[in-house]
Amino acid sequence: MVTVMNVKTYLIFTLAAAVFASACGINTVTKAELENVKAGNVITYRYRKGDKEWFYADRIVRIEGDNIYYNASKNESTKGNDNRLRDFDTTKELSMKKADLLKYGTEQGEEKKKIIWIE
Repeated sequence: MVTVMNVKTYLIFTLAAAVFASACGINTVTKAELENVKAGNVITYRYRKGDKEWFYADRIVRIEGDNIYYNASKNESTKGNDNRLRDFDTTKELSMKKADLLKYGTEQGEEKKKIIWIE
């Protein structure tokens, strides 16, 4: 016999499982997404400094062959959705190899630096 308590328990369990499953996919990018970056994309990184997680962003300016040219964010933040991350230093154009970008699909180094999303 199904009781109201069993239905509530089932709904709570289902909701918790859905939240957990969706959270596992948050802050991850696929190799295909990294391989297909293009000019105008904003790449947000998460890394650990001390006992806090920090975020910063790069905006891709252009891609030529195996080189990716980008403007770095002027700011860092403890929140990935902080609008200050979108304030880019356009006076300096930095570059990296596409292979270097691809490695940040997983956590790297002591800081555990990782790309968490591409916009």
